[in-house]
Amino acid sequence: MSREPPSVSESLVMHHMVTIHPTVRGHVTDAGRGRLAAALIAFAAFGPYLAAGVRTEQLAVYGTAGLLLLAGAWTRMRLGDAGIWVVALQGSVLAVALIGVVIPPVNLTLYASGNLVAGVDNLLLPIVVILLVGMMVGAGADRLVMIRSVCAVTVWTMSANAVLAFTSIDSGGEQPAILTTFRLFGDGESVADRAEQLGRYSGIFNQPAEAGLLYSVALLAAVYLYREQAVKFALTASLLTVGGILAVSKVFLLIGMPVALWQVFRNRGGRWRRIAAVSTAVVAAAVLGQLGRLPEWTGSDYILRLIPGTGSDTVGLYTGGRFGQQSTLSDVIDAVAYISPTMGVGAAGLQMPYDNAWVEAFVVGGVLGVLLHSAVLVALAASWWLNRSAGPESAFAGGLILVVACASAGVPALTANRCATVVWLLLSLLLLARPFTGRHRKAATVLTREHRPLGLAHGSATFRT
Repeated sequence: MSREPPSVSESLVMHHMVTIHPTVRGHVTDAGRGRLAAALIAFAAFGPYLAAGVRTEQLAVYGTAGLLLLAGAWTRMRLGDAGIWVVALQGSVLAVALIGVVIPPVNLTLYASGNLVAGVDNLLLPIVVILLVGMMVGAGADRLVMIRSVCAVTVWTMSANAVLAFTSIDSGGEQPAILTTFRLFGDGESVADRAEQLGRYSGIFNQPAEAGLLYSVALLAAVYLYREQAVKFALTASLLTVGGILAVSKVFLLIGMPVALWQVFRNRGGRWRRIAAVSTAVVAAAVLGQLGRLPEWTGSDYILRLIPGTGSDTVGLYTGGRFGQQSTLSDVIDAVAYISPTMGVGAAGLQMPYDNAWVEAFVVGGVLGVLLHSAVLVALAASWWLNRSAGPESAFAGGLILVVACASAGVPALTANRCATVVWLLLSLLLLARPFTGRHRKAATVLTREHRPLGLAHGSATFRT
């Protein structure tokens, strides 16, 4: 008896089973290693200083990148057009800053140069993180699995930091000695130490602004990660909100929290469950506070100052004095404009506070550095806009870029310690590690659902695009 020829769909399934199934174990192993590596790097961003000027995240990022380079993973690196552009632009910022090191400008001001190694690290680490993610994806790691892994680490670590900040309220100003290893390795009084005297608690972070930025990123990650899990979302969102409030971070209160709320309302699946869960948690915290079961918090005075009409300098109020009638950034801008306005003073910078991404770019690279830093943000935004889709990853990426761009007015969001590693990990995975096109991704998803052989997990790296 003759057998009928197989249909088109049967032929496709047989073809995939014959040509792909033998490599499933290898892909699963690569995906698992990628997930573990991404989680460890993200967790290392919250680690302590190992020595003066040496952070755990530096060891993790540079060490992992070095191992992958030695293993030849650079030959399979996968970066999309946006990734190549961002690396080129960030590399240009670094190159301009190094010119000021090789040919230093004459500094006749009273401000001494800063730390060269720290300055170079601030500009180099984002490039290494992007290339590292590109190598991991090229080696077979599952991009979506790594996104969820980094999100989970960020959400729960920042939730734990919120608990630590809360327990600090009743400490009477005496913080555990171990916190010094997370801030300045015991090298003098940190910004966080002074902030705690005013009732602003940031946990392991050296500055409330850095804590506020990562609370914002973590809250967006919770919206993405637990969009269908109301209980987990309510728990983490409540802790992260408390943490951001205790830090009295304007980055969180004026940028991160509103963007996260916007994402909650725009997401369709489980939206009302999440809103109800968060509302219940907020009401419960308010009731406990009225009953006196929560410790008295002096930082509430600083929260009340943000109410419109409480001060004459509104711009200075909402920017923490960075702009307005008595700008804290005017001195450093004037100094660099006097020394070298076109090229800046080089990667070492100046021993002055400049809590603004564009001012930092101006210090190390002059007007050229400002233009290049702006181009990096434009490249990220353009990549998302041109390839946006209805998927949750696209919404997460859009919210993240919005938070980073707005937060850059109060903290160098793309170069700040700890923050830069987490932010660039997520941006690289969401936008840069492959050509990010919603239409292309949708086609790949359809192929995976309709033609994957038995035993292959949905979204396997077998069907990488």
